[in-house]
Amino acid sequence: MKKMTALFMALTFLLPGFALCDGDPSPEEILAGMTTEQKVAQLLMPAFYYRQNEEGQRIGVTEVYPEMEEMLHKYGFGGIIFNLQNAQENAAAVRLVDAVQTANASQPGRTQLITCTDQEGGYVTRLGQGTQMPGNMALGAVNDLSVTEAAGRLIGEEVRAIGYSGSFGPVVDINNNPANPVIGIRSYGDRPEQVAAHGAAFVKGMHEAGALCTLKHFPGHGDTGTDSHTGLPCINKTYEELKAFELVPFQAGIDAGADMIMTAHIVYPQVEKGTYISVETGEEIGLPATLSKTILTDILRHDMGFTGLIVTDAMNMDAVARHFDLLDTAKLAIEAGVNLILRPVDTATPEGLAAMEKYIRDVAAMADEGTVSMEALDASVLRVLTFKEKHGLLRPYESGGAEARVKKAAGTVGSAAHHEEEFEIAGKAVTLVKNENTLPLNTEETVAILVPGANMVKSAQYAVSRLKDEGGLPAETDIPVYHLSSMTVEDLKKTVQNTRHIIVVSASYSANGMNPGAKEGADTALIDTVIIMAHAAGNDVTVVSAQLPYDAAHYTAADAIVIAYGARGMSEDPRDKDGGVSQYGPNLPAALYLILSGGEMTGTLPVSIPKLDENGRFTEEILYPGAD
Repeated sequence: MKKMTALFMALTFLLPGFALCDGDPSPEEILAGMTTEQKVAQLLMPAFYYRQNEEGQRIGVTEVYPEMEEMLHKYGFGGIIFNLQNAQENAAAVRLVDAVQTANASQPGRTQLITCTDQEGGYVTRLGQGTQMPGNMALGAVNDLSVTEAAGRLIGEEVRAIGYSGSFGPVVDINNNPANPVIGIRSYGDRPEQVAAHGAAFVKGMHEAGALCTLKHFPGHGDTGTDSHTGLPCINKTYEELKAFELVPFQAGIDAGADMIMTAHIVYPQVEKGTYISVETGEEIGLPATLSKTILTDILRHDMGFTGLIVTDAMNMDAVARHFDLLDTAKLAIEAGVNLILRPVDTATPEGLAAMEKYIRDVAAMADEGTVSMEALDASVLRVLTFKEKHGLLRPYESGGAEARVKKAAGTVGSAAHHEEEFEIAGKAVTLVKNENTLPLNTEETVAILVPGANMVKSAQYAVSRLKDEGGLPAETDIPVYHLSSMTVEDLKKTVQNTRHIIVVSASYSANGMNPGAKEGADTALIDTVIIMAHAAGNDVTVVSAQLPYDAAHYTAADAIVIAYGARGMSEDPRDKDGGVSQYGPNLPAALYLILSGGEMTGTLPVSIPKLDENGRFTEEILYPGAD
């Protein structure tokens, strides 16, 4: 009987015009009719960020091209991940999603693709004309769960307006290591309960918008000194220690109904004892969480009760790609309990597309011969299909209506109302950690703003002009904005000596960036010089820590220190266009607006900031404690 059902399903999938209707096949029946290659494809979430043009150059994919269409026709993938290259403009992004789903639906009976992008808000955002939002650490500084919920709802509305199923966010890693090279301001803070509460609120907001959400990076990427994009991090904690700390936000997110969880390419040697011989070094290494059945099935599924989809972080990241054979990662991931394998192969070239097809064939052959557990493969595919049934993705995609969605996206994604909401939230996050009778500024005296990035010039100018437009500054007030790196030594010296109030922006993206003796710390050294010159002339300096807040510990000589939690600038003044404004960062202009207006800064530190030693390294002593 089972064989007859499978044959029936296989045949109906080939019948022209076959559509699911009342009495639709169940996930179990669909699974029974799938070939092994179809099963493998259903566990894959490839990306088509780039393609190769006729000159051999990599260009962003903004429409379905022939080779891509052929692959979408041939394989019923579980989903597709989109990136900034696919969504520079709202209208094109909407049409691309529609075209991808339509190409996938060209084969009768195909389930829809789960479509996602990394729209975390803040530092990691992928909608070119979307609302960036202030980011998680800024939300932690606001520390109002209703605001975090609203941020999740806004982001959910925008990704749904483009046509995506949801987003790979929120990040619920706890950034308790100030030297963390990859999480930083993507985290809500450095305490488990705080991150848990905000993560759950963000989940709630995204669900209110009808968007799928993803907790990441399980079981925690906050306490690392290595970026898994470039290396294989290790966290040497016991399961009990993880339960008391790293897992707390994940459990809260699961309890709040999180749809998916993204794994971390991190080794936890006290939890997962399995090892592997690195293909790069020949040394024995531990299995990262992404490939660990102990972590993904025993802990996440059984102990924590997660029933949604487990998706890997990108499998082409160095943490995995450099140390593990490609097919071994497929076997280990499937048998560990993974449901969606993200970006196993780079599809940007014809060779990459061929490699993807070979990957599907080879993994299917391994399952057919028993090298990969067919039972584990079937269980994972069934979970994907059941998930799609729950979220209305089991029925084939109905093409058409894309232009109506283009119109809706134009009024939603990056709308004026959304930008005003993000500016308001960014302002609530601004945190004052030091003030020696400097703020509020007397703007009747001379004021100048110095920024380290060229794209921050417009951010500062926007803050000034907006304040003037709103009557907060007289129209004739002259507050010049200078790009630090473009100034000669003489111009810098003249400006600093002749300006009563200097506002200088620091943007540190790593611990090395806070060390003036390091290559990455060139801007920090320059800001030190500004402070020395200003004080010698009897002028004062306000430092705006615009990216990682930990650099506030370096500028102890500053008269005032303000933290903004996001340094991204602007390419254009958002008031110059009626629509289609390029995404920009609200944090810096919001902080400068408050400094210049004398407004109250109500943000509180979501992380503790430790002192730095003479070599620019973090110490155990806390200089600015985080809020309780």
